[in-house]
Amino acid sequence: MIKKLGLVVIFTTLSTVQSLAHDFWVDGYNSSTFKATLGYGHDFTPEKIAEDRVSIFEPLVLINKDLKSTTLKNEGENYQYVSKKALDDGSYILKGTYKPTLWTKTSDNKWHIGKTKKDFDNAQYCQQTSMFAKNIVNIGNDKSDFVTKHIGQNLEIIPLDNPANFKVGVPFKIQVLLDGKPAKTVEVKGTFDGFPSNKFAFFGTTDLKGEIEVTALRSGKWILMTKSKKAYENDTCDEVAYSSSLTFQVN
Repeated sequence: MIKKLGLVVIFTTLSTVQSLAHDFWVDGYNSSTFKATLGYGHDFTPEKIAEDRVSIFEPLVLINKDLKSTTLKNEGENYQYVSKKALDDGSYILKGTYKPTLWTKTSDNKWHIGKTKKDFDNAQYCQQTSMFAKNIVNIGNDKSDFVTKHIGQNLEIIPLDNPANFKVGVPFKIQVLLDGKPAKTVEVKGTFDGFPSNKFAFFGTTDLKGEIEVTALRSGKWILMTKSKKAYENDTCDEVAYSSSLTFQVN
């Protein structure tokens, strides 16, 4: 479980957007059943999701090497999910999705969900937000390379090798895809469990193939994150904002 990782800020945006921002990640481990966390908040500490935001999130999904998807069940707090039984040895992708959601800020400093600028006379800013999260889960000695494949997220971080092979101090590569194509010169930041809060342990920019080399400073749970923005399709809103995270274990 991610207890408290250093806050990752991918890039500086308008102050109005910063007040809206939350980090989104997923994490899981095998026990008597597979137990998973849908993380949404600050400092990467699991916390209860506000009731008016629960419907924004799709249930967590596990994907196996045969590309079979299993939807997990919410059990316990609204960020906690479980499978029906423990997972067999193998490699899996735990996937989380924050649905495309409109947020509009008005001049009284309030944010309104599901509304655009056309709904208010005093609208200041509008953003359609989508978030994507993945956790690479390796159980036993299986190190399938299916985790290096695109699973269809609009903004996706893909390890170019199974993280089970990652070693401390040995560079490895990841690729960022935007709408299935290499995301060129986008910023990627990362940190690991136990690193000081409000700091990051890695920073870089992808090349023209959307790739970047990362070196793990120590073993443990790591998280990488990136963001991308584009103009909204019409003048009822300002921007479309994507964010994506990848969590994995370095042994």
